[in-house]
Amino acid sequence: METNKVTIIIPVHEYNEAISNYLSKALESIDKQENIEFKPIVLVVAPPSVCLELETDDKLPKIFKVVVNNGKTDYQSQVNLAVDSVESPYFSILEFDDEYSQTYFKNVERYVTSYPETDIFLTMMIEVNDLDQGIKLTNETVWSQQFVGENGEMGYLNIGSLKQYTDFKLSGGIIKTSEFLNLGKLKVNILMTFAYELLLRALNNTCKIFIIPKIGYKHLATRADSMFGQYQLNMPVQERKFWFDTAVKEANFTNDRDIDTSKLNKVI
Repeated sequence: METNKVTIIIPVHEYNEAISNYLSKALESIDKQENIEFKPIVLVVAPPSVCLELETDDKLPKIFKVVVNNGKTDYQSQVNLAVDSVESPYFSILEFDDEYSQTYFKNVERYVTSYPETDIFLTMMIEVNDLDQGIKLTNETVWSQQFVGENGEMGYLNIGSLKQYTDFKLSGGIIKTSEFLNLGKLKVNILMTFAYELLLRALNNTCKIFIIPKIGYKHLATRADSMFGQYQLNMPVQERKFWFDTAVKEANFTNDRDIDTSKLNKVI
């Protein structure tokens, strides 16, 4: 894999001591990668109020550039803005409270070279709690259930398995920059299920999605003040179903359309 082939995007919308501690570990997981012949570019995208804190925080490994976001600070908008600055053929999203395994990009280099026609590589992910204890594996269903993609090879995600098992995570994956732009980026009008919708949309547009069969990413799943943590605690089942149904419907469209939330009000 050539130099600067992957850019890592880390969205940050606010800053405090806890976020500083998490982000420091996330950056260290990049800095301590083993046996790789390329150096990932790291972009931390943040609003102006956070940028100075990022640049002056002595705790952080200085391996990143800051992308100043003067617009919306929702997750999707942060990622979309950062991708506009990506010049490498691939990018990855690292959440500030997550970490890559030390051998992840060594494995990425191997699979990107072996499967050049693949558009999205998802990583096998271990989800942990606040005590760093493992809760479950995610993205492993393709292998454990032996789903076979449309090309007849193991390890590829297909539309049937994605609709049957919705809990696939995009964070940590390796995405072709050009294909992400062609697909229309993440949709900001979809709450909670925007990553799921992107995967559906990619498959609807004949993209190839491969699951790297090695644990490469650690995701903190129980941070109390996280967006998804709040969703899990407070979102009624009917509302969750609404957003999953919306993702399936909207995956047929490239553009980010307005969502009719009057239906949401009725189901709740």
